Amino acid sequence: MSIKILVVDDEEIIVEELLEALTDEGYQCFGASGVDAAVELVSTAVGIELIITDLKMPKKTGADLIKTVETKWGQQIKFIVMSGHGSPRIEENGVDIASYPFLRKPLGIESLIEKISSVLEAKE
Repeated sequence: MSIKILVVDDEEIIVEELLEALTDEGYQCFGASGVDAAVELVSTAVGIELIITDLKMPKKTGADLIKTVETKWGQQIKFIVMSGHGSPRIEENGVDIASYPFLRKPLGIESLIEKISSVLEAKE
């Protein structure tokens, strides 16, 4: 059974590129262009183990997604946060982004794959 990963970014091209790269690596991937769509997918696609989310998105942020998912499902789903802006810090909603694996955009696929491996190994 392959690992299920959800990629969340308001830029569709980034979602498509990451889905293609991660699928080629053998992961089962889903994509969402915003927080509400991501929460819906987590609710319906059983077994998502990792969410890779952009931090800055219109309306709701990656920090909002983390807070919602962890409130509803606890710590069982892991996160990797990516951003092209700033550095990890405590967001307005109280989520400490520095406590999550962080990648700066634009992403290198190799560094993303390494980060995914380390996050999933830590989960076991």
